[in-house]
Amino acid sequence: MTRQEFWNAFDQFRPGLERLISSKSQDFAAYHALSASLHEYNEFLIPEITLDTQDGYVLIISCDGNNRGIPAVERLTKDLPGYSNWTIVKYRQPGPMEVIPLKGQNVKRKDLLLSWEKTSTDKYNLTFFLKWYLDTQVYRSGVILHMDHTIGEYDAMTRIEAVQFKRLGLFSSKDGLKTLDDLKVEIDGH
Repeated sequence: MTRQEFWNAFDQFRPGLERLISSKSQDFAAYHALSASLHEYNEFLIPEITLDTQDGYVLIISCDGNNRGIPAVERLTKDLPGYSNWTIVKYRQPGPMEVIPLKGQNVKRKDLLLSWEKTSTDKYNLTFFLKWYLDTQVYRSGVILHMDHTIGEYDAMTRIEAVQFKRLGLFSSKDGLKTLDDLKVEIDGH
């Protein structure tokens, strides 16, 4: 699918997407069609849709944290025409969420502790410390989403070199561990 074909398809899907967002409709057909079209344009891209603060609609073109999708996002969103009542956004933007629900689990931002090391290439290696009972793949995915929403998806893909997870025992010391807000301050300052 070409860039123009994708945006033509998006224009056709807009009424269904607006109904889905505005009315709490359970008809996801337009969203699934949009996702399929975006995936056909580039295998790394996913759409996220939401309302903005003025009751307009937002389409986020994300590469779901995979930096191989950055060139495709940039090409797809360059010099876009306006779409009535829609804002097109590249990547998940900073805007921390307190809880991210995933597959029946609530990943709480306040539970996330980490440390980091700065690399010689001015990037960061992160270590997240997870409470023993939260050490699951679903929870790890939620941690990455929290990181994206705190520092922004683009910075997460371009400024974070490696992420690892360690278990935080019940009686483990939390001295020296930081929060995602601390990481945002660190990255914004450099």
